Amino acid sequence: MVSVNYDDMMPLDPFADDPNDPASFIEDDEVVEPLTPEERRDVTRDLAQVREFRKVLSPRGILGVFFTCEDCEQLHYYNWEIMEQNMLASLRGELPPVHEPSAQPNVEAYVPWDYALGYLDGLDAR
Repeated sequence: MVSVNYDDMMPLDPFADDPNDPASFIEDDEVVEPLTPEERRDVTRDLAQVREFRKVLSPRGILGVFFTCEDCEQLHYYNWEIMEQNMLASLRGELPPVHEPSAQPNVEAYVPWDYALGYLDGLDAR
């Protein structure tokens, strides 16, 4: 599999090369635990599914998926690029990059994960 660099999709850091970058004073307490072989297999499968969802659903106006957050019990919307970036970071043993969600996402353009899976299954059944 060819490695793809999506860093160019991220917004420029407004504090790049600034010695007074506020983030430089924050200690990173979070340690990334390596994925088990089973977790690696699952993330790799999910990544392939996200790429397929994007290929099939994007032309139909579906921008991504939504999940109910266990912490705040609200819906969170993730576009295909964010999902892919998070999974790639996990596979590289890194923390997922920070993403700013849309302030007012078009909720009609996002579907649950199970809907996306079912859509692909329906296409395969034809």
